[in-house]
Amino acid sequence: MDTVNVLFLHKWFSLSGGVERVHKNLAGALAEQGVNSAFYVQDTRGNKQQGYEKLKAEFQAFSPDQKGGVMDKIKHLFRHVEQGKVSVIISATETANMLALLCAIKYPHLKVIYTRHCAFDVSDQKLPAWLIKLLYNLYALTNNTIVTVSESLRSELKKVVRVGKSSIKFIPNAVVNSRIRHLAEHNTDGFTQQRYFCAVGRLVEQKGFDLLLQAYAKACSVAPEIPSLVIVGTGEDKSALQELAAELNIDKRVVFYGFTENPYYIINHAEAFVLSSRHEGMPTALVEAMFLDTPVIAFDCPTGPGELINNNVNGLLVPANDIEKLAQAMLDYQSLNAKKISASVAHFQYENVALQYMANF
Repeated sequence: MDTVNVLFLHKWFSLSGGVERVHKNLAGALAEQGVNSAFYVQDTRGNKQQGYEKLKAEFQAFSPDQKGGVMDKIKHLFRHVEQGKVSVIISATETANMLALLCAIKYPHLKVIYTRHCAFDVSDQKLPAWLIKLLYNLYALTNNTIVTVSESLRSELKKVVRVGKSSIKFIPNAVVNSRIRHLAEHNTDGFTQQRYFCAVGRLVEQKGFDLLLQAYAKACSVAPEIPSLVIVGTGEDKSALQELAAELNIDKRVVFYGFTENPYYIINHAEAFVLSSRHEGMPTALVEAMFLDTPVIAFDCPTGPGELINNNVNGLLVPANDIEKLAQAMLDYQSLNAKKISASVAHFQYENVALQYMANF
């Protein structure tokens, strides 16, 4: 087989982003199958620099001159595709997908895999839903592959795309492997919190941490002895969330832990993992928690959690955005103790996902 050179294309590379994490996982899994991978990040300015520098320390990574204009950056990407003999582009988020579309038009021999990681109506995306739907119709016309990270997202896209529906495929994210189990047993951060719930994700409106804090406050008012709450991640809403915790009089019980390379130890030793997102594609941290047999509680948001959790069997699935029900689930978390749920997410194993992507090269 000819050498395959894969380029992961991103608008920017966040330190704590789930999409970024699963693409690094996939790049590692592809390497084990003899596939070369590199990353191309369009925007590395300001607070985006830290995530890009961390990426460069682990993988081959490139970016255009940040002082250049839009056309200069596009030309730089084209030159990189040519000079790097790129044969496959895997893109994520709409700016990157649009850049991949330009590459597909300029280089008809290039294989492009566009990916969709969230529903169309996510509140923090800049493009309106109607325009995103139009873009997916254009992607389908290039006779390439569109990958969704959940079955429900695949169904949603198939309703939108008029021509080329067969190009839309569900492939799970590369989320779990033996390394996660190893890290989950090693307290690399010197973490000392005892008896806690945990939540993991970017501190942005989509992830619903404001809803989580309100639900947790309600649960505390009923049962003051319930575990504390540890929130792992960084993001633009951190200050607002800290202020909300103070207003709710739970700031002494909530730990904003920030970013860590090893959230798995924290997840593994939590009394329960809680997902409070307003929207998801397929929540990475929820999959990781289930893989580690940590009890899970989640909003039944669009999309993802409902495909993973069978309510009261391998987790507690709460009606989306229902703060009262989420509070009650946190009070009922002990009903999930000692349940073995890792088999529910076996299809997220790195090697399985890498082979499915390679089938589309």
